[in-house]
Amino acid sequence: MKIRKAIFTAAIAASLTASLTAVSPSFIPAPVFGAAVCEAMVPYQNDGMTLLVPGYYDSLLRTKVLKDDKDGRLFSITEAKSVTAAWLQNERRNGPGWICTIRRVSEKKLHKMLCSDMSGAEVFAKDAKGNHYILEHPTDVRLFRKNNEDMRRDGEIWSSLNKWAGTELPGEFIQANKGLVREAYDNSSVAMYLARTAYGPRVNYTIGMSRQGAFFSDEVKADKYVEQLIRNARYEMIDSKDVPAGECVTLSFPDEKIRFDFFLQDGRENYVREVHVDGFVILYRAAFDDGVTKAGTVMKQWYRELSNHRI
Repeated sequence: MKIRKAIFTAAIAASLTASLTAVSPSFIPAPVFGAAVCEAMVPYQNDGMTLLVPGYYDSLLRTKVLKDDKDGRLFSITEAKSVTAAWLQNERRNGPGWICTIRRVSEKKLHKMLCSDMSGAEVFAKDAKGNHYILEHPTDVRLFRKNNEDMRRDGEIWSSLNKWAGTELPGEFIQANKGLVREAYDNSSVAMYLARTAYGPRVNYTIGMSRQGAFFSDEVKADKYVEQLIRNARYEMIDSKDVPAGECVTLSFPDEKIRFDFFLQDGRENYVREVHVDGFVILYRAAFDDGVTKAGTVMKQWYRELSNHRI
C-alpha cells in the first residue's frame, strides 16, 4: 500500500489502534455491531464445503470461491470498499482490503508448514479424511481509503469485519460442515523447532537433563511427543525475569545455536525458556486445552525413552 495514499499521522494511528485490527482468531472479543448482523446467512459452496457469511456483512464484503486452487484455498474474503478505493487510486499491491482466506491442506502439507514460520496462518479444524483447515490472514492492516478522514470514518466497521472473521467464522464453518472438528496448533518458535524434530528434514538435536547427559536416537519417534506439545496448545511470551529455578529438560539444536529449557519445578512445568547463543532469552508459558498436559512432564518422558535407546 502506498504510504502517500493513506498515511497515518501519529495522532490518527493512536486513535485507530483499537479499531483497525488485523484478523487473528486468538483472544479477540466477540463483535457487537447491532441486530443486523443476526440476519440470514449467505452461503458460498466450494468442493463440498460451505461458508456462511452474515447477510449484513456480505453486503460489505467480496467473497471469492476459489475453484481448483492448487494450494487448497477454498474461499477468500476482502472488504469491498477497500478494493474499490485501491482501484480508483491505481493501487494494486499488498492485497487492499484482504481480511482472510480459508485453506484446506493435507496432513503432510501441514507438517511441512509447521516446520516454518506460520505467522498469519491459524489451524482451526480437521476432517475425517485427515485434511486440516487453516484461516490465513494478514499480519498488517489492509484497510484502504483515499484519505485519512475516510480511514477514520470506516474504522469501526473494518474492526467489526475482522473480529467476525477472527472469532465467529471458524466456529460457524465447523458447524456448517459435517465431520469437521476443532483443532489448533501453536505457531511460536517453540512449536516450530519441536515440529522440525518430527516432521522436517533430518535435524541435529539432542535432549538432555541437568547433570544427566544429552541423547538422541533414531529409534525413538519424536512425533508422539511433539503432537502432545504443539496440538491444541499455546506458548505465550511472558516476562523473562520470571524464570523458574531448578531442574529442566533441554532441547538443543547445535547447528542453529539455540536451545529450549522445559522446567520441571512444581507449578512451573509449563514454563519454557528459549536461549540463543548471543544470550538473547525469551520466556514462554504453555497452556493446553485439556488443562492437564504439562510441557515439562512430556519432555521428561521423551528424555527417558531416549536414554533407554542411547547410541
